Amino acid sequence: MLFQRLRRTSCRACGQKTRVRRLGDVPATHPGPFHTADFALLHCPGCDVVYLDPAPTAQDLCTLYEESVQFADDHYTAPDQVAKINEYYSHAVRGLGLLPGNATRVLEIGAGYAWVSRACKDIDESSVTVAQDVSAECVDRCAWVDRYHVGTLDDLAECEPFDLASMTHVIEHLVDPAAMLTAIGARLKPGGKLFVTAPHRPTGWEPAHGIEAWRQYSYLHVPAHVSYFSRQWFDQVAVQLGFRVAHWDARHEEGQAFELVLQRS
Repeated sequence: MLFQRLRRTSCRACGQKTRVRRLGDVPATHPGPFHTADFALLHCPGCDVVYLDPAPTAQDLCTLYEESVQFADDHYTAPDQVAKINEYYSHAVRGLGLLPGNATRVLEIGAGYAWVSRACKDIDESSVTVAQDVSAECVDRCAWVDRYHVGTLDDLAECEPFDLASMTHVIEHLVDPAAMLTAIGARLKPGGKLFVTAPHRPTGWEPAHGIEAWRQYSYLHVPAHVSYFSRQWFDQVAVQLGFRVAHWDARHEEGQAFELVLQRS
């Protein structure tokens, strides 16, 4: 068999009692140190999420995001790459109707270089942009951000709700993504939107294919990437958390990444 079945247990992603499949072992792709070197990918047939087991600990996350340099290479700084990134996010903001009008309030979570805030400012300079990240690495590099908060979302002191929130290549890093979606929903206006991009899966992968494609997957970042989500998962949690799925597109990068818009009910 290409994968090994586990005993019937609760899926960490959706909480359903099901036979979660163990796809296989995966090596750490970051030098660490981490609480273990033994990681595997599991797949839940109920919500179609592939997730890392065990999940990273709080100290693992600190090592990855607060004690590491994340944005130093040319992928984030080369002029042609910056132009390409700006073009994508500007196209997404316009094409998906993410800016509702003048003086839109934008919240960017796990912001890094705050690309969505930059696109919003370029399109409508009256937009009010607030960025949040646990790392201070990019604070002084984002002139398009009106306020850059270093710390957790819970610590962000903003009383007025937002029209738009974004998590671009962030949700896959979260151990409890549903809790984050709940926290974001509490900060959105009724009808406000959450824009999400994230890794999906290797091109053409199906559960029966097993682990090999994952070991070659450019988005296999262990233990940084905790979960690889599905449309099924978002359909299941959206209603529970006060959202609806307004847009889903998993064709990006030949199916390796997805784009999503959740709208607050």
